[in-house]
Amino acid sequence: MKTVVEIFQFVKSKLNKYWIAIIVGLVLTFLVGEYNIFNRISYDRQISKLRSEIESYDQQNEDNTRKLKELQSDNESLEKLAREQYQMVKPNEELYIIK
Repeated sequence: MKTVVEIFQFVKSKLNKYWIAIIVGLVLTFLVGEYNIFNRISYDRQISKLRSEIESYDQQNEDNTRKLKELQSDNESLEKLAREQYQMVKPNEELYIIK
């Protein structure tokens, strides 16, 4: 009990009421309320997660755009896609599917 009183006397002698009010205000600002430090950390994590999702969607968009341009410009690649993915055949041609 004596140590608590000594600590209180030390704080009281070194800090006046204005400094105590400033320290309490800063503590309340960072630890209590809607915009506290814990929420800020959570928001930063969400932002980094969303940025990584944006990067992956941008990469998918670039790949799809490249494939679309290739299909629009080259009939052989369009025919290859139709044959491989949709099992389309030319007239008088047979298709064998091996699983």
